Amino acid sequence: MAHIYFLRHGQTDMNITHMLQGRTDTKLNDRGKQQARDAGRVFKEKAIVPDLIFSSPLTRVRQTVDEALKAQGLEPLDMTYGEALAYQGPKIARVTDEHLIEMSFGEVEGIPMSELPNDFADIFFEDPANYEPVPGAESYHELLKRCREFIEYLREQTRDGAPLSDKTIVCATHGGVMHAIIMLLWHRDLADFWKQHVLNCAIVEAKLGETAADDDAVFVSDGYSGEE
Repeated sequence: MAHIYFLRHGQTDMNITHMLQGRTDTKLNDRGKQQARDAGRVFKEKAIVPDLIFSSPLTRVRQTVDEALKAQGLEPLDMTYGEALAYQGPKIARVTDEHLIEMSFGEVEGIPMSELPNDFADIFFEDPANYEPVPGAESYHELLKRCREFIEYLREQTRDGAPLSDKTIVCATHGGVMHAIIMLLWHRDLADFWKQHVLNCAIVEAKLGETAADDDAVFVSDGYSGEE
């Protein structure tokens, strides 16, 4: 039976200053690197050793994977999915997947929350169903669509007899994607998109059923706030 885990990246300076990072390619700060190592120790304590990692292409997520694996005495190796299926070496195969990139915020990326225009933050976080993306931004429906596609991809690849049916898989990603995955697996409405806290380096186990109606998720680790 496959085991699937989602991991949010560690803290960045834009997290501290409460800016929408989106597709901005930021790096982990020192606290974020420590959070990633702590997440790696959680994996180690629970004997979770990934056979394959799917990762967002952005640097902060790749660094999180690097640090988490380092804490387990492991190292990633970037390759395609086809190469990963054939690989039998000592490193952990890491496959970049665009489904896991953060939600795009278009022209408001990098602006402090307090300076966002026209009650943007109130609508975006408190009334997602009525959020109208600014130019260049991704809508909630577009985000949820690609997250559904990724979940279905994992379902097919982990069915009995499929290539990943007996593998441990870690999907390294971002806060927005994690919220979308949790919303889908917990069968919640869009209005509840932000109701569950997902801290930096939170770890969620996805429990995929035969169909989407049977899916569920559980937190393995709540992650870390900026206050430790």
